[in-house]
Amino acid sequence: MTVNLTDRMKAWIEAMGCHLCVATQEGVPFVVLGRYAQARAGDEVVFALAEDEANVLAPVLSKNARVAFGVSRQGGIRAAYQFKGTGELLRSGEVFDAVAARAKEEKAIDAGAILLVRLTELYCTKPGYEAGLRLDGMTPEEIDAWERQRWKDVPRKKE
Repeated sequence: MTVNLTDRMKAWIEAMGCHLCVATQEGVPFVVLGRYAQARAGDEVVFALAEDEANVLAPVLSKNARVAFGVSRQGGIRAAYQFKGTGELLRSGEVFDAVAARAKEEKAIDAGAILLVRLTELYCTKPGYEAGLRLDGMTPEEIDAWERQRWKDVPRKKE
């Protein structure tokens, strides 16, 4: 399926950061906070991670590349989505250099790695009858209309 991020979703991800979740093949979960996030081309999101945060995820990702994340802080209620995909840790290269530089400038994060997540699934986590509704099969227009019926707020990055 294709994940179509709306401008609202991108704004929440980038403004609030996300809780990044991975699990061992036995189902043991590990969670770190992605304090700097950037929505990229279509279905990709990148997170700048400090070395200790990357070290929590690296051994798990080497055996199970599946990543799930949700928006942090109050976004868990107002940005009620769970994003899923495959993750890859980047420690060098063009994407690493660009994202690490912006994370350092915007949030003073010394990135030891960049987690690149290629999105494959999108779920609604809004309480009620819509909880668990899978949204990644919707066209961009359908998702935008669905979202506009439910929420009016779009967060702004703090300067």
